[in-house]
Amino acid sequence: MTDAPGGLEVQRQDGTWAAVRVPTDAFVMNVGDLMAQWTNDRWRSTMHRVTNPPPDTNGDTRRQSLVFFHQPNYDAEVIPLASCCGPDNPPKYARTTSGEHLFMKMTKAKNLNV
Repeated sequence: MTDAPGGLEVQRQDGTWAAVRVPTDAFVMNVGDLMAQWTNDRWRSTMHRVTNPPPDTNGDTRRQSLVFFHQPNYDAEVIPLASCCGPDNPPKYARTTSGEHLFMKMTKAKNLNV
């Protein structure tokens, strides 16, 4: 991927948007909410969007995105990993399963008419 105007942006905690700069020979990945629970928010999912390049941009600004969703087995237990918790960082999430989490996300999306 080349570093050109337009493309992936992530939302900061203050609500502003920042362009993602991609290091050479690297991938940019967004992990989902389930991974945030497993890692006690060490790795968090990020609200993101893709913007078009400005109309006056010169050069090649083509982008290609690949989407891959993966869900663990339905009955896989999800609790914050011990290596991601400690005395100053207690678990933030209750025990769940992959299936319960997926059901909750689908129900929430359905109720939002998404």
